[in-house]
Amino acid sequence: MFMRNIWLPVTVFLVVICLVRPGFRSETDAETTSANPLEVAEKLITTENHYEAILALKPLLMRDTKSKEQEEALWLAHTLLIRWEKKIIENGSLENDIDQKIEILNQLGANFDNIEINFGYRYGFLQRLIDAYPNTPKQPIAEYALIQSGYTVPRDIEKTLSALHAYIEKYEKTGRAEVYRAYLDIAHIHHGLWAAVTFHDHPTVSMFGNFGGEDPEKDKKLADSYREIALKYYAKFHINPHGLTDNFDNENFDFSDETNYQLLKRNAEFGWDFIFYGC
Repeated sequence: MFMRNIWLPVTVFLVVICLVRPGFRSETDAETTSANPLEVAEKLITTENHYEAILALKPLLMRDTKSKEQEEALWLAHTLLIRWEKKIIENGSLENDIDQKIEILNQLGANFDNIEINFGYRYGFLQRLIDAYPNTPKQPIAEYALIQSGYTVPRDIEKTLSALHAYIEKYEKTGRAEVYRAYLDIAHIHHGLWAAVTFHDHPTVSMFGNFGGEDPEKDKKLADSYREIALKYYAKFHINPHGLTDNFDNENFDFSDETNYQLLKRNAEFGWDFIFYGC
């Protein structure tokens, strides 16, 4: 009699357990398999898998809904892509399937043209960041970086100089490192203009256009004006408190232990690479 009285409740209990446990298991599995994209990316960064780390951010990069996580993902994708691109250049483009990877990155919004000398990442993630999140703390960094968007020389000298001066006017009182970098950019551009006029008959300069030679006196005055501006902004840059340096770095020239500032001071036959790609 006792067994008959408890059999029904026990049977019901066992049936309920069988029905409920799969639900708990599937929920737990879902929690473990749907990892946070930012956390996955950070783990990949520790193993220097920068490309894979960007791909791990895809759920956030492709999401229409704004969030703090997406804001962070856009910034992280930007910094990772710069590092990945740099690694490719340093390794002589030995990584496999570069074109295919670039196509995938562009689908995520990278704005990678793969045409220019430095492989052409044009800071698409950074532009998306400030477009979607205009109050992001990264705004001043992004504004400076987007002035040239990864190009190593100005595509339009007048527009670039105007943008650099506007940036300095906006942020100069903050003492940001980017302000000092803007000083250096202005110095480099005018250093390049000085070199183009002064060494107008150099093969690299002449292939880009006629920068002087018809009126030596006029050329000298123009070159002197460029040199004066360049020296002024080099001086402003060199008192930066951020440890930024202006070390010379160009394998095509045999200069050692001198800064670009020092090279201009002694009127070295150098500088046009600041405004020309060269060959």
